[in-house]
Amino acid sequence: MGKCRAMAVISLAIIIDLAFVLSIALALLQRTTWWAGYDLNNCAGCQAKIDWTAERAKPSAVGSRERSAFRKDGVAVLRDVFPEDKVAALADEVDNMPQTFMTDVLARFALLNYLKYEHKLDTRSELVRDWAVHSPLGKWAAELMGVKEVRLYNAEAIYHKGKDSPVPCGTAWHRDTVAAPFPTGTKSITINVYLDDIGADAPHGDALIYVKGSHRDLESPPNGPRMKGKNLIEPKLSVGDILAHDPHSYHTPSGRGCWRRRSLQFRYVEAGTSFSFGPNRFPHGPVPWTLAHAPGVAPHGLAEGDALGGPWYPQVYPEPLESEHIPIRDANVGAKSWGILSVLGVAKEAQETSERLGIGASNCSISGEVSSDNGHAYFGMDGPVINCEDWEFVEGLPLHKNGQMRDSLKQMMNK
Repeated sequence: MGKCRAMAVISLAIIIDLAFVLSIALALLQRTTWWAGYDLNNCAGCQAKIDWTAERAKPSAVGSRERSAFRKDGVAVLRDVFPEDKVAALADEVDNMPQTFMTDVLARFALLNYLKYEHKLDTRSELVRDWAVHSPLGKWAAELMGVKEVRLYNAEAIYHKGKDSPVPCGTAWHRDTVAAPFPTGTKSITINVYLDDIGADAPHGDALIYVKGSHRDLESPPNGPRMKGKNLIEPKLSVGDILAHDPHSYHTPSGRGCWRRRSLQFRYVEAGTSFSFGPNRFPHGPVPWTLAHAPGVAPHGLAEGDALGGPWYPQVYPEPLESEHIPIRDANVGAKSWGILSVLGVAKEAQETSERLGIGASNCSISGEVSSDNGHAYFGMDGPVINCEDWEFVEGLPLHKNGQMRDSLKQMMNK
């Protein structure tokens, strides 16, 4: 009896020691750039070294045609604005950057059609930061949006697996509204830089496809005749072109050709707006927008209604601010990379919010339009929820009943 008790005590001591060692190991792991997916030192010592004189001098980069297209259609293409050698250098840099949790874990086990997904690249690459902060992209973003000052809110690399993807390639239509850390009425823009010639169809068929003008109507996603023919924008791009779209535009994550796309997305927003990103975004959890923006998860230190700014969301136009090129911890004392419990906490809040509002249920509690300058009660992949009786949950995702993602997801489930 005494021997058994002694063995039990020894076993308990071993378990406690092992738990202690694992907790220390996890704490150390969570301090690494690999775990965070970004560098809390915020590219310390990085300098603007690329000569952008020729690109800035191009008078035809953003003209009346491009501004009109972006305003009316939500999409604009700027042709031949970068030389191939600069794009090749960018491609080489991103191809060879060390992968983080975002690719090794999140893309491998959740974003199954992605070969590589990395975000906040401006915090850990001098060259990518040069493109995101010091290149003419910020100037062109301001001209397309019609604003005087612009801030960066993300710099991402997205590489697709193409036909090697374990899940079917498909046109999962959506809006990026769910992932934007500011009120819905704020002007913003995503600039896509493709690292290869690309189009919507084969052989290099993985460019985004858009529904023309869909950024101007967030009440319901387009369907029926609007999803065909001249109502669709299917750009064909050469290396050196850039593709700009309004995040509210209804678009696909890929083209029809199921090709191994390599691209970067530089996301900009008009300055002077407020931070807005709560548990009313779904799905929440270990997804890119939670890790990049959710309070208590991302290290920016901002709360709902705070001015959007600081080193996490730096100004890029009319000029970058040296005061914002500082380590994240200097702006937010105690800042640290995301933790498992904080992510699970936000996911739980998101689930409780959807249940409290009754999203997808017959007794849902929000109805009618909400002013575009003060946000919305809830967001799904098809955009903000305005009339909640029009939405339902499919495989755990809140989708509009008339949305194309609902149909795409159900088709995938039946394969």
